[in-house]
Amino acid sequence: MGFERLKGKNAIVFGGGGRIGSSAARCFLENGASVFLIDRNEAKLRAFAETLGDTNRCRYLAQSIESERDAETLSDWVDTQMSVPDILVNCPAYISRAPFLSLPIDEFDKQMHTNVRLLLLVSKVIAKKMAKVKKGKIINLASIGGTRPEKEHIAHCAAKAAVIAASKVMALELAEYRIQVNVVAPGPTETVPFSSPFYAAHPEILRRIEENTPLGRIGHPEDHTGLLLFLASEESDWITGQVILSDGGLTLH
Repeated sequence: MGFERLKGKNAIVFGGGGRIGSSAARCFLENGASVFLIDRNEAKLRAFAETLGDTNRCRYLAQSIESERDAETLSDWVDTQMSVPDILVNCPAYISRAPFLSLPIDEFDKQMHTNVRLLLLVSKVIAKKMAKVKKGKIINLASIGGTRPEKEHIAHCAAKAAVIAASKVMALELAEYRIQVNVVAPGPTETVPFSSPFYAAHPEILRRIEENTPLGRIGHPEDHTGLLLFLASEESDWITGQVILSDGGLTLH
């Protein structure tokens, strides 16, 4: 067990089947929270839950949240699981690469849909519940790509910049309800994209990223959990509307 900095808290992780989401969930559990995972990939959710052993503090909903109707279904499920959500971590993610001149517009739409629209749908539902009790923490995962341009990632950069902009507006509007909204922007992290056929065929790109990172490697999902824990805890009650980069120093260049 950790220091139980989240003892008694209810934490929702949207995108909980992914590597960063599941790492955050494990950290929150070790620090005393009850964790509720949302992801469309039921197999990943079930596999993760099984690694935790016998615990009543981890439950999951395997469902796509594609519309306001889906969001209302999520709202009803949350009501059956907890009295109030204390923490929401949004980390739905989809990324692909393409040069601007050959970018299929449908691909742009897909990245905006997954990374921005779905995040807003879930945030709106959960923030309404937090507002009723005048407390809550919302942490949105973006990317350093939302803060600076990256070649062949125009859709990714646009989507993550939109997450950052939306988060700041959320922080401004939700402050009166004592809800803090912050952004964690990871650098390149060892998740699904880095095991894709593209990087298998171009290992020199990964090596170049590692060489350009002052700390000498790409990130691991666990590299971000301490920051997520801090932002989820009462220690960060005076912090809102901030974008914190977790990138091994890559953006120092």
